[in-house]
Amino acid sequence: MFPRSAHLAATLTAVVFVAAGCSSSATTGGSASPLPSDEMPTATYTPPSGAVTTPSGDIVLSNIQPNDGPTPVAEFISSATKSVDVSIYRIDSNFNAVVDALAAAAKAGKPVRVSISRQLVGAPNPPAGNSSQLATIAQLKAKGIQAALSRPEFHYGHEKSIVIDAGTPQAKAMVADWNLQSSYFGPSQYGPVGARGFAVIDSNPADVAMIAAYFNANWPDYSPWPVSNRASLVWSPSGVQFSPVGNSVAALRSLMSGATKTLDIYAEYIEPTSFMLPDVIDRAKAGVKVRIVANSSGQSPETVKQLRDAGVDIVFDPTNTIDPSATMFVHAKTVVADGGRPEARAFVGSQNQFLNESLEAILELGTLVTDSSSVATIQQTFDTDFTRSTKTQASPSPSATSSAATSASTSATPTGSTSANPSSTG
Repeated sequence: MFPRSAHLAATLTAVVFVAAGCSSSATTGGSASPLPSDEMPTATYTPPSGAVTTPSGDIVLSNIQPNDGPTPVAEFISSATKSVDVSIYRIDSNFNAVVDALAAAAKAGKPVRVSISRQLVGAPNPPAGNSSQLATIAQLKAKGIQAALSRPEFHYGHEKSIVIDAGTPQAKAMVADWNLQSSYFGPSQYGPVGARGFAVIDSNPADVAMIAAYFNANWPDYSPWPVSNRASLVWSPSGVQFSPVGNSVAALRSLMSGATKTLDIYAEYIEPTSFMLPDVIDRAKAGVKVRIVANSSGQSPETVKQLRDAGVDIVFDPTNTIDPSATMFVHAKTVVADGGRPEARAFVGSQNQFLNESLEAILELGTLVTDSSSVATIQQTFDTDFTRSTKTQASPSPSATSSAATSASTSATPTGSTSANPSSTG
């Protein structure tokens, strides 16, 4: 995707995206000053002729975090026979459970490429790239892994995918909502639990070819983006500055507004001015049973009241059996529509559905899941998290615009640490 207007790296004003808190701020000249979310109008999306929906059995649930840990990810990487391509917001070079698998693949002669976001939240983001990300690239290269920054046109490179064996009959893609950092996958220096997250594996050849084509376009030297005709892949950005237009707004709006009985949503952050919020409120007012599992931080009391007044059942801060006394950060963006019914479907991916900037201006990838077993497992996980949550919002964010100052979940990474708290990353 390329901007319709000039938006070159030399003149780029980096817009800082607090992905786990889903807040935004802008940095100019290396400073980080809280500003309203840098949004743009959503472009009109018209599905291309011949758009194809993926058969249900081709996109299936792979792992649920933090319960499954990094082993399924490492095993997926190790199963590659030809190549590995990773698109991720952040990866820690010392996350050995995964990085060792990448390094082993590279040592075995399988080309391994890792694309990471050029910008990071709340940090100086010069056009050449965030210094921490550049350091990560050097560390990965020292392990024999090719690494590069995402292209500068996007506010952030927030896609989370791993493609193995692109261009071969056995090619597959893992599409997720977590980053490759230990704090998402279980106990870490930040706490004994980790963060709720999901990943699917897409084995459809046409889907994987499209994801691989997007990766190649996002790899230096950057090239034009293809038009996706894969209806089950959900791409951002969908803003007017970008072409071709992503389908994220259209796909997520169709999923949520199309629910007829139930609508269950993991919400990391709900921007008060989200243009998706009215769709959810309308569903609740129409008699659909709407439930949301969220973090206490990142949701203003006014927004919570607005949802509850409409009949939405919103709860906060689920615990996990890993440590029932500890709160599990909600990093998932997953949505289940009409769970338990034949028409049940789910969204799994990186888009923060209630952050306008995520849909309009950030590189994101999600999937629409219709496999009945996968949707049922996601639904069961949501039901458990819902029952292990509280209706009382602890330390809610103040009523304000979408900015870094409005989110209580923007804790900084400790000095000298290369790991990241899920509540401070994308």
